[in-house]
Amino acid sequence: MVAIVDVGITKFGKRKENIFDLVKEATEKLLKYDIDYVIVSNSYSGEFNQTSGLSSLITTYLNLDHVPSLRVDNTSGSGGSAILVAKSLLESKEANMVLVVGVEKMSEKKTREVTKIISSLLPFEERVASLPSLASISAIEYMRKFNAPRESIAQVAVKNHYNGSLNPFAHIQKRVTLEEVLNSPVISEPLRLYEYTPISDGAAAVVMVRNEDALSYTSKPVYIKGIGSSNYTAYVSEKEDFVTLPAVVEASRKAFKKAKVEKIDFAELHDMATILEIIQSEDVGLFKKGEGWKAVMEGLTSLDGEIPINPSGGLNSKGHPIGASGVAQAVEAFSQIRNEAGNRQVKNARVGLSLSMAGYGNSATVIIYGDEP
Repeated sequence: MVAIVDVGITKFGKRKENIFDLVKEATEKLLKYDIDYVIVSNSYSGEFNQTSGLSSLITTYLNLDHVPSLRVDNTSGSGGSAILVAKSLLESKEANMVLVVGVEKMSEKKTREVTKIISSLLPFEERVASLPSLASISAIEYMRKFNAPRESIAQVAVKNHYNGSLNPFAHIQKRVTLEEVLNSPVISEPLRLYEYTPISDGAAAVVMVRNEDALSYTSKPVYIKGIGSSNYTAYVSEKEDFVTLPAVVEASRKAFKKAKVEKIDFAELHDMATILEIIQSEDVGLFKKGEGWKAVMEGLTSLDGEIPINPSGGLNSKGHPIGASGVAQAVEAFSQIRNEAGNRQVKNARVGLSLSMAGYGNSATVIIYGDEP
């Protein structure tokens, strides 16, 4: 298996810097290592930045011209997929040290255009839908099927904005009340503005090596104990229902089996919309189906709860620069397990989980991290 020995991250938000400067900011302290492969997690550099061949441009910009590189594009699941590719390179001994950097520069486009670009991950004939509208369908179905009160979904935003207020790298560092969430502008009924992720720029990076080499670089490596990956249909019309994500269920089963753990201490989930955190918390196995909303209302998923979810603030508050998000989840896991997360530190965090999801459950990568191999 493999381990993370160092990380870097920029503040997420509407940044004036270009995509290369964001990468440099995230990787500046990591270039001291003898990196022999660079994996770039990025989905839309062509659409957002009129840039192709991004991985080679990045290695040149970082003065790593002779280091091989490649770009991984799996839409919003790119970060988890990039870490999986890095793991494969290390375990095959094609590389001894891999730098994974995730980046996206999105904020220069208007919201309507960003939504249209992201919707291109749907089959062509179904692009009349958008990911925010699919989330609203999930919210309606979930409340109907499990008798969940509307407030339980909004409470996810209250929790994650609180966590984000403690994260100096988060896009939104403002706490919100339940009333403010429910009174914010409607995006897709019944979900409101504060229940969706903002459009963000940012970059995050991790340095990975094989387990046996990890202690040569740090006294506190964070080990990747297991990774599971799975796909499901991209066709909205073929999804059996909207209150479960089969790719997440299967990826989680694989990850837990490989990691040989039954319990985790925290999770970073893909809360593009608040309802997704609740659905995913059930699909990864933290709560029984239909009971995730109860866990939110009872405070079980809060920072001081039994199983904190999205201590970073999640996509909801930390932001969602698409190529960077899955890598940023790994950065958060690294900080939490090393007890370096500051005011948002989860107590006794030894084992954590991240979910990097593409599209609306088109694919998923679940990673389990720990302080031991």
